[in-house]
Amino acid sequence: MPDPFTLAAVSATALPHLVKFVFEQAGKVLDKRRSTAAVETTGAEEAQKLRELEQSAQVLRKYAVDGTQPQAADEELRNAVGTACRHIESLNGEPLDLVAGLRQRGVRVDFENNDITGTVTGIKATGIAGTAKVSVKLNDSTVRAGGEFTGIELNGPIG
Repeated sequence: MPDPFTLAAVSATALPHLVKFVFEQAGKVLDKRRSTAAVETTGAEEAQKLRELEQSAQVLRKYAVDGTQPQAADEELRNAVGTACRHIESLNGEPLDLVAGLRQRGVRVDFENNDITGTVTGIKATGIAGTAKVSVKLNDSTVRAGGEFTGIELNGPIG
């Protein structure tokens, strides 16, 4: 589970996807717990966790839905991710597998060319909705003078 210290170690590329994944998991827990049967059996401690999870989800919404670019140094974001993860795990009764969650998303490009004289780019994106994992396999034997070979060019977030 991320805390303010370990979240700072997440790469800038993976951070938006981590935030989106945690936001989605928080939404699932909140939706499940909002059902009539769950509300009737919710104790005071669980109700407090749900309120805090809802508050964290509101912070994460800025990044996951509204398009604000997350920064690892953002203390409000770090606290929201840490609180959301703790409460998701507590309310679900199992660890939140962040790595597996990020692996579920993906963009894959396989490209093969034997002779490049112009410009070749595997992925050029300003944004790809709903993805976090990018796999580009480029196989080329010759790039001629003046040729350009780029695996991934990002001018905005993926996912």
